[in-house]
Amino acid sequence: MGIFNSLIDNYQIFISENEWLAILATFLLPFIEAIIPTLPLGAIIGINLGVMSQAFGPTLGIIFTILFSVAGSFMGMFLIFLIIRKTLTQKFSEKVESNEIGRKFLNIAQGKNIGMMMVFLANPFMPSSILNYALSFTKIKTKTYIWMNLLSRLIIMSFFVFLGSLFDIHNHPLNVIWLSLAYAIVFVMIFIFKKRSK
Repeated sequence: MGIFNSLIDNYQIFISENEWLAILATFLLPFIEAIIPTLPLGAIIGINLGVMSQAFGPTLGIIFTILFSVAGSFMGMFLIFLIIRKTLTQKFSEKVESNEIGRKFLNIAQGKNIGMMMVFLANPFMPSSILNYALSFTKIKTKTYIWMNLLSRLIIMSFFVFLGSLFDIHNHPLNVIWLSLAYAIVFVMIFIFKKRSK
């Protein structure tokens, strides 16, 4: 724990002393998470919030964290969307449509009522980066995808920034662990509740 705390603290100090590095890191970490969905987005935003708060102060730190995290996450997800759509969609579309779960997902994503898909993407307890991979195989219009993805990123980043402020990541970097744990606990509770309700 002490080593982890020291590592996060040193990272935040080093990045925050160079404003352009703070902005770049705040953009790049969510960008990478969008490509590698196994990375903990909640912890990444918590770290970003600590770095930007040290570099620009609490108020601007929150605004810049949301702004650059949204930009980084959106660009990463949009890049994946375009690459898959251009290279793999035609090859795997028939397999997706032949699968029962895949067919249901396509009906939601390509239907007139995209509210359900928006709920999925904007839910901070859903693996939105993985959903983005799946969404790339649909025939959703690019314009619809762009505004839906931007809005969902804004909602999720705002939620995580709120959690990061609640856990005081700026003054206590080790609280990144508790932030991730809180995220995981709420996600498990929602999953159990949905399973029991069915």
